Amino acid sequence: MRTRISKFLHCFSLILAIIPVFTAHAATNANATNVTTDSLTLNWTLQSGESFVQIYKDGVYLDSRAGLNSYNVTGLSPCTTYSFNVVGTSGYGSSSTSVTTLGCPTAPVISYTTTYSSISLSWTSSNAVSYDIYKDGSFVANTSSTSYTLGASPSRSYEVKVVAKNATGQTAQSSVWASTPGYSASWTAYNLSGNIRVGGAFTNTNTTYSTSMYITLYRVTGSGDVYVGSTSVYIPAGQTVGGWYPVATGQPLGDYKAVLTSPYAITSGISIGTY
Repeated sequence: MRTRISKFLHCFSLILAIIPVFTAHAATNANATNVTTDSLTLNWTLQSGESFVQIYKDGVYLDSRAGLNSYNVTGLSPCTTYSFNVVGTSGYGSSSTSVTTLGCPTAPVISYTTTYSSISLSWTSSNAVSYDIYKDGSFVANTSSTSYTLGASPSRSYEVKVVAKNATGQTAQSSVWASTPGYSASWTAYNLSGNIRVGGAFTNTNTTYSTSMYITLYRVTGSGDVYVGSTSVYIPAGQTVGGWYPVATGQPLGDYKAVLTSPYAITSGISIGTY
């Protein structure tokens, strides 16, 4: 019985001695340095008893090295993640690492200004060669510039997205919400007197809600503008109306400025006259 136990313990100790051989790592601490857009240096530490390793990239055999602890990998693509495995040939284990090459575009940092009819965008981004512009989810344009002006309507909020793309097609994007102000513009006419009116065509850019164009008339003086009268023009949703609209009567000879404002309506120009 004692002999049988002794044989068992001897066999068990032999197994324990063999296990580390098959579980030891051929190379440890696999890592990448000198990473560029298309190359890197793969490093590892050889373990005692191992001098020859095989290198795999994304599961595909790449090369073999004897007695070395680094390998220069070239021909890579920018902004791409690769997996490397350093495998021993003496029945040992392996060491792995993954690394992403340089050249990924950065998400654009967007700034903007607005008028009642436009959104002027500018942005900064690294490693990008072109940009796709979207407004409210719809593609508008592709540009290599870092600025772009979008058309807009008064009193609207728009979601604007800029997608940065590098030379190999990888992307990064940012979005902002930009709100436009209501319409506002002014015109001045000279040497008028008597009854004064404003003429023009006014378009409601909102297809859901009606609106009004508000017309305010001032007499221009050396000490400032003097209010002389106002009126408004009702415009149904999505419609255009036009005509002459009286604003003030019995005015002295002078210069007169008409200021037009509206939440949604616009005009390409007006006339100021008498009647």
